[in-house]
Amino acid sequence: METNRFIGLLMIISGATLWGISGPMIQWLFQNSDLTPNNFLTVRLLLAGIITLSLLFLTNKNIFGIWKHPRHWIQLIIFGVLGMLGAQYAFIETIHVSNAVTAVLFQFLGPILITIYVAMQTKKLPTVMQILAVIAALSGTFFLITNGSIENVVLSKKAIILGLLTTLGFTFFTLHPVSLIKEWGTSVIIGWGMLIGGIALIIYNQEFSIVHLSQSLTVNTLSIMLLVIISGTISFILYIGSLKYLSATETSLLSSIEPLVTAIVSILWLNESFGAYQLLGGLFIIAAVTFLSIPNKSKEKNITTKVMP
Repeated sequence: METNRFIGLLMIISGATLWGISGPMIQWLFQNSDLTPNNFLTVRLLLAGIITLSLLFLTNKNIFGIWKHPRHWIQLIIFGVLGMLGAQYAFIETIHVSNAVTAVLFQFLGPILITIYVAMQTKKLPTVMQILAVIAALSGTFFLITNGSIENVVLSKKAIILGLLTTLGFTFFTLHPVSLIKEWGTSVIIGWGMLIGGIALIIYNQEFSIVHLSQSLTVNTLSIMLLVIISGTISFILYIGSLKYLSATETSLLSSIEPLVTAIVSILWLNESFGAYQLLGGLFIIAAVTFLSIPNKSKEKNITTKVMP
């Protein structure tokens, strides 16, 4: 049992670390190439979807069964376009107009909206921990946006709007596919979601061209882009795999190191600077997720999903 626990801890810490590193790598890509968010996200979703589904197929998973059920594949397409693509697009654009740390922290506000939504649906008053989580999240968001002074908003209007869309996107991403995941498994739904999202973005992004993409990349930027895609896929597999050895509560708590890793890498590698109140805001948001994770031991069977950053 101790060996299994060690394996689980190693998997979730490694997965969260890779997620945390990938955000700054995406930011570096935009700073050092002419790569557009649309083109990057198109390649990322398509490759990640193909890699995930291929791995599942090679392990004899039934990846095509869902397409025999119209009600399920209609839900899957909605998830791929609005959930997977919507959340990823807002996240990448937030990095593009602000920075990786801001995008990750807005992403971490998702569980707060989910808590509020569930409380409204069940018509039950939130627990003390949930109330503390909401207060911590709102305080953290305030400090993140204003750096402690409402007269000097740190983030641009566009960054705030995209950040809030990131929060909404990840909320929808988590809530919408719950029934599909119960029926077909997390990996199958996420794999198809990424592929469908990539195909939808190609249809929307008429200017996408492999030739133009290759011209906008150097050996270094191409290497980083491939590293982001591969590390993101591996981190997702590690996260899902850790649930075999650890509880959902433990994985949720340990995944909170992601924004810390993102902040450290951004400061050391990208020379990003953050105000003291912004850093405090980040800690408040992480604390909010921690508050939500603590009382969930009685609900370990709930679906826990995680999207690649």
